[in-house]
Amino acid sequence: MRVLIVCLALAVFALLGFVTDPAHGEPSRQFADSQSSGTSPISACINLGGALEAPREGDWGYTVRERDLHRIAQAGFDTIRLPVAWSQHTMRTSPYLIDRRLLARTDAIISAALDAGLNVILDVHHYFQLMKQPDAHEARLDAIWRQLSDHYEGWPDGLIFEFLNEPHSRMNTARVDAMNARLLRMVRARHPDRWVIMGGAGWGKLDGLLQARIPFDERAITTFHYYDPFEFTHQGADFDKNAPPKGQKWGTEVHRQRLENTMSRARAFRDRVGMPVFLGEFGVYGEVPLVDRAKWTRAVREAAEASGIGWCYFDWGTSFRLYDLERERWLMSMRHALLP
Repeated sequence: MRVLIVCLALAVFALLGFVTDPAHGEPSRQFADSQSSGTSPISACINLGGALEAPREGDWGYTVRERDLHRIAQAGFDTIRLPVAWSQHTMRTSPYLIDRRLLARTDAIISAALDAGLNVILDVHHYFQLMKQPDAHEARLDAIWRQLSDHYEGWPDGLIFEFLNEPHSRMNTARVDAMNARLLRMVRARHPDRWVIMGGAGWGKLDGLLQARIPFDERAITTFHYYDPFEFTHQGADFDKNAPPKGQKWGTEVHRQRLENTMSRARAFRDRVGMPVFLGEFGVYGEVPLVDRAKWTRAVREAAEASGIGWCYFDWGTSFRLYDLERERWLMSMRHALLP
């Protein structure tokens, strides 16, 4: 009788998709994929800013090193985000071919990160011409993603695509909605199960995401960036001629309520659209006193985690640094703010 019950149970499980891999005694890929469709693989992430988003790697003071990837993984992060300025290395006329040297360099970084046990988010960063003249550049963006889609076909699932960083200006909500739908269809032809990340207009802020119509997909993540209040996070920034003055503080009840309100709205959006929400960037300029940076960073990270939102600090070793490249050491108060 017991054998009969077990057999019947296995038959029911098989019909429902609960298939077991006989080689490992674990759920098969088919079942694992269906189960994980609504759960983001990203929890704790670091942006490798200032490297491939620069005109040339190293121009902004950072060249990605394999030992950094191992440091990041050993500390407990599960993902890196790799911003790449593809548009600066792509032909300006059709067929808009990407420089093969950049592809080879990107391959090497992605492979090393995957080998270290990290997921990799690959995005199109700093495409400013597209923001100003979308009619003249949308075909070029499509060509970039067509090439990336072809090139990375068959790569491990830990490689994640993010279509466009911080759309703004003339890349308004309608254009970004159309772009997301168009690029998702393109990528899905070769990558039916790969995770993709899509955001809204308005510099990637939450308000832009809330206005967006993200096409539903079981392997899609929605994203927003958070640098609020800008007067605090960007005070004294040397890359912004209109940077707020130094000396700004954060931590009042009003500040904390604004943060909670942001995460509450992000949670509501996630529940409404049925796709995970990801905090793709947040950070404080590196010249702000460490105690102030760590206080804000911890608060944002805790608020995101309390809301079930994965996060990605910006950045590793440059303007908003978490790691001191000159002294080759972690900024421990920042590290503890992210991974207590």
